[in-house]
Amino acid sequence: MIGSKPPAMLVICATAPRQAATIRSGSWIDAASALPVPVTWLAGIDSLEEVGSGLRRQGKVVDLAVDIPPAACGSRTKLRELLLRVRGAAPDVTAAVLRGPTPLEHRVLLVEFGIAVALVDAFADDARGNRRPAPRGWPCRNVVWGLWEVQVTPHRPRGIAGWLGLGGMPRPPAGSLHVMRTEGIAVGNNGSAFVTPRLERWIAWAGQRHDQGTAVVTHLSGLPAVISHGGRPALAGSVLRAA
Repeated sequence: MIGSKPPAMLVICATAPRQAATIRSGSWIDAASALPVPVTWLAGIDSLEEVGSGLRRQGKVVDLAVDIPPAACGSRTKLRELLLRVRGAAPDVTAAVLRGPTPLEHRVLLVEFGIAVALVDAFADDARGNRRPAPRGWPCRNVVWGLWEVQVTPHRPRGIAGWLGLGGMPRPPAGSLHVMRTEGIAVGNNGSAFVTPRLERWIAWAGQRHDQGTAVVTHLSGLPAVISHGGRPALAGSVLRAA
């Protein structure tokens, strides 16, 4: 922290590989578990089952979030079936990605299955309002007890879309929250997996901001704890290295 200004909070979300052969090879897990800053890996249910199996075989720990397709939110039965698969594939998952409108009663079901934070593109219109206050200016809300919804930082032609490209590095305002999402793994001609150049730039940028004392980097799964502390990380060690 510089002076009295609180650091910005950064969350980097990246897509886990979708190719079954790449997931089974385990090479991406070595790369993901060795990253210098926390990264949350987003996986659809089919990928999540392969990824969870690979992590158990290798004894590695990475932060995972399940990407829930709109079709699974069409009925409570479909969503329950998917969440049962999530619990079997990766029992420790507490984060999800919601795409499109999700009925309020379905979000209650997420809580019942241990999902504590959901990444959304936009907030749906709900008359109930917030159950708990979020840090001032943070794009998150709590319309169901036990579930924080967090909005991904939108891409703008002159703003976030240009982040970490050929232009200068962005300077997140003190005390702000930015949740960024990108493709995280690319597959070479020989089938090997490697971190995409964009994700590498984001990681280098986030690490630089942390070293300067102007930002803290955490996992998506860790946001509920940070929010409960008023936007400040818990004092039990550095979340930068908790990858």
